[in-house]
Amino acid sequence: MRIGLVTDSTARLGPAEAQRLRDELAGHFDIVELTVSVDGAERPDSQWSPADVCTAMAAGLPVTTSMPAAGDFADAYRRLIADGAEALIVLTLSAELSGTWQAARAAADEVMAEGDATIAVIDSRTISAGLAGAVAIAAAGAQLEPDQLAAEVADWCSEETRAFFVPASLEYLRRGGRIGAASSLIGRALSIVPVLGLRDGAVVPLARVRTRARAEERMAALLLASAQEFADRYPGRGIEIVLLHAEETAAAAGAPFARLHEQVSALPLPEGTRVSSAAISTVVTAHVGPGTVGAFVQTAP
Repeated sequence: MRIGLVTDSTARLGPAEAQRLRDELAGHFDIVELTVSVDGAERPDSQWSPADVCTAMAAGLPVTTSMPAAGDFADAYRRLIADGAEALIVLTLSAELSGTWQAARAAADEVMAEGDATIAVIDSRTISAGLAGAVAIAAAGAQLEPDQLAAEVADWCSEETRAFFVPASLEYLRRGGRIGAASSLIGRALSIVPVLGLRDGAVVPLARVRTRARAEERMAALLLASAQEFADRYPGRGIEIVLLHAEETAAAAGAPFARLHEQVSALPLPEGTRVSSAAISTVVTAHVGPGTVGAFVQTAP
């Protein structure tokens, strides 16, 4: 059965990676964009650079985001089905952080009512590099039956990826309403620096320390523990660590990212662990703010 994949732009898959997936899946791959508004100018996620968003936020200009309409997903589904896809796997950022999953689900109901194609919409319960990892897992298993692939991808999202991040400030998360259980930290924000993570798709506090440098050290320790746990639980599987920053380049991210990269590079990681770095999507940056650093640890396909 010919399976197609659809995801949203918060996975931050660049043009080369998107084209590779299209080639691998015989053209049956598409990305639905969220929208970012900077000081009233509204564009698709991919048409803003991290520098655009960080500069505007640092200057105090309003930066907001909006989810895709159900019609945007429906259009993508219909294109892939018209091109020969018989089943679609749809992966969205966490439903705890956006209404994107609901829009994708509503579109699936509409399109499935029109014909025989099946569409499985999966709440990845993650975002950014975690969502990109889920797409890679789905692409690697595209030869499976749709129900089996959907189950395996959902299991991977639940069990085999973890996120950690240290924001420069909790204020941006508070403004956007995405702070979840970490809201308890707001009143103490002047005296602590938190390490945050995702649990069941929601933002949660994982550690509370007194300085930014200590928070980065703690995040590195959590990465090591998670990488070792994955290596023990899934012997023979590769481990991937993706270090993230909210700036245009790693160099522009400055000292916090440089410290994190140095600390992770010095860790006694399981043999074969691959470490890379990337910028967070502009949608995510709009909620976590400039100066944020983060990391994902996950099994590789």
